[in-house]
Amino acid sequence: MSPASSESTLPPIAITGMAVLTPLGDTPDLLAAALAAGRAALEPAADVPGVAAAAIRDFEATRYANVRGLRLYNRPTRLAICAAKMALSDSGIEAAGLPAEQLGVLLASTFGHLETLLEYDRSLVTAGMQRTNPALMPLAIPSAPGAATALSFGAKAFSITLSDAGVGSLDALGLGSRLVGGGRARACLVVATFSACKDLVLAASRAGLLSPTAALRAFDRRGDGTAFGEAAAAVVLERVELARERGAEPKAYLKGQASAFAGEPAGLESALGHACGRALRAAGLASAEIGLVSAGANGSAVQDGAEARALGALLGASTAGAPVMATKGNLGETMDASGLLQTLVAVAAMRSGKAPPIVGLEDPVFAGLRYLTREANVDARNALVTSISYEGACSALVVSREP
Repeated sequence: MSPASSESTLPPIAITGMAVLTPLGDTPDLLAAALAAGRAALEPAADVPGVAAAAIRDFEATRYANVRGLRLYNRPTRLAICAAKMALSDSGIEAAGLPAEQLGVLLASTFGHLETLLEYDRSLVTAGMQRTNPALMPLAIPSAPGAATALSFGAKAFSITLSDAGVGSLDALGLGSRLVGGGRARACLVVATFSACKDLVLAASRAGLLSPTAALRAFDRRGDGTAFGEAAAAVVLERVELARERGAEPKAYLKGQASAFAGEPAGLESALGHACGRALRAAGLASAEIGLVSAGANGSAVQDGAEARALGALLGASTAGAPVMATKGNLGETMDASGLLQTLVAVAAMRSGKAPPIVGLEDPVFAGLRYLTREANVDARNALVTSISYEGACSALVVSREP
């Protein structure tokens, strides 16, 4: 295990705008209602037999955003731009006329360029250089979705892409907090996007990552793999005093984030525990002050077991402890978008006082935690969001309803 690469110790940063695009809803309220009802979007994948997937039906980008060149971008990029547009509108920044030099963009995307890259490479091989569309080349690099998003909204403070899959958006929230808190920008747009192309699904299936029974069972001993889901999410981050200066009412506050890395599966529990501990210290909180956990469990026996044991060690294995929710059984594994979605679900639960159940959990992989198997009333001021990537990266974030 290597130590955390980052730990935020800045004053709380406000979330002033939120947006989601998921198969279960295109607003945070619609998503929260679907999760509370126990709805799941996973169904048999259309183009890869034997696995499940969740996709956004009838997605039409112009319903959400109308920016120049939108039709040239691939689906993950269009999803990112649409989520960014909605988050900016929700924050009121567009109406405030924030100068481009004061707005930055952080995009979490590991595979957003992949389908375009494969199309470009296949065309070079089958049609030759002379007949290959040269416009595909700049759109086939990993930072292309983030650059397109920044260009769409004229963001000039910075444009950064993070590509660390399952923990990408939690790390982006931490980095965004530090950049805004350090004065690099007045506002930061954090966006995450994921849409699995057929080649990625095939590769993951052959690697044994996807559930052969087409069922994602989070935190369950029957868990035999994951299933991909499609989603995009975005938030606007601002310093609390600057947000209130322009009359914006913060929806939640980021208080601490940290990450760690495990070089082998046996180190995941320790690495995640290390990240959680550092995030709590950065937030100035004790583990007893965490009233809700939004976990990243995705049906992988190794990862789910490590995450559950790390949470048990941190919170104390007790059914009277902080309630634990996990939403990937509803939405699928949305990779880069997952941490941001988990954060927004936690914010919705703290604001409404109701947390959604874990779909299909019957035989917990680790006994003792207060897993939510039905919608529950919660009174949480602080929530812990956790995530583990297949590569061994672990990330933890503390989000609060009060400054």
